[in-house]
Amino acid sequence: MGFDVVVIKPVPPYTITPHLRRFSLRGSPTPCVYDDALRRCSRLVRVRGCLVAYRVFIVREGWDPLIKVHVLRGDVGVTAEVVKHVLNTEYRYPSTDELISACPGLEVVLRRYPGLRPALNPTMWESLVKAITNQQISIYLALTITSRLVTHYGIRLRVGDGEYLYDFPTPEEVLRAGVTGLRSVGLSLRKAEYVVGIAEAIVKQGYDLGRVAELRPDEAIEELMKFRGVGPWTAKLAYMAYTGNLSILLPEDLAVRKGLEIARCREDVLKELTPHAGLISYLAAFLYEG
Repeated sequence: MGFDVVVIKPVPPYTITPHLRRFSLRGSPTPCVYDDALRRCSRLVRVRGCLVAYRVFIVREGWDPLIKVHVLRGDVGVTAEVVKHVLNTEYRYPSTDELISACPGLEVVLRRYPGLRPALNPTMWESLVKAITNQQISIYLALTITSRLVTHYGIRLRVGDGEYLYDFPTPEEVLRAGVTGLRSVGLSLRKAEYVVGIAEAIVKQGYDLGRVAELRPDEAIEELMKFRGVGPWTAKLAYMAYTGNLSILLPEDLAVRKGLEIARCREDVLKELTPHAGLISYLAAFLYEG
């Protein structure tokens, strides 16, 4: 199968593989299929009316990062934009020394993984459904449910001998599955009802979920919380995991609270890093969860 190759140089420092490793299931789509040995993430994405399929190789990380993209299907320019967004390549990291000054306990993470950051979701819809799925369950169980949701109700594209890439199911596909279908992949009754309710708002009432990203963070969170089943934790997580705006502290998360304690974060210095409060929350949770 022929393909175009795109080379992306993320803004340093940049490290993403620990996140991909933690938030993937070996050999199963979530929807990214991540191969840690090859440092390769492959997936299918439907965005802005386009269908793109890619394999991404994380060639180098740290202070001289390099990513190589094999464009298997779709427009090369659109695919490059999607990959840059999903792999969060343009986020400008705060000073490592400033982060360590604010939270001395983060030094072990920041020195080992310079520029560590979360990957993002290509749509607000995917981000919100994943956040709802993640509510009050382990990461492994949430990933397992997400993988079942993707394989049962998303679309797939054959890209090799027995190899398939997957995309997250759209609101229309979720509506066809219904509450019963979502229950069959492991969502609780309440969560299935929440997700179907949001899908109905989008498909039947014309609600534009994507426009929420254009609001100020506080407005966006307030807007997302209008949906049944979406509280502060879910709204904040969904917003940050789609927009890449890592300015929101997540004290509602137990792992974040515990991690901030372990990191010995100083409130007086922390205030100076408010634009990166979400990143600090992420790093604190990473520290706590080991």
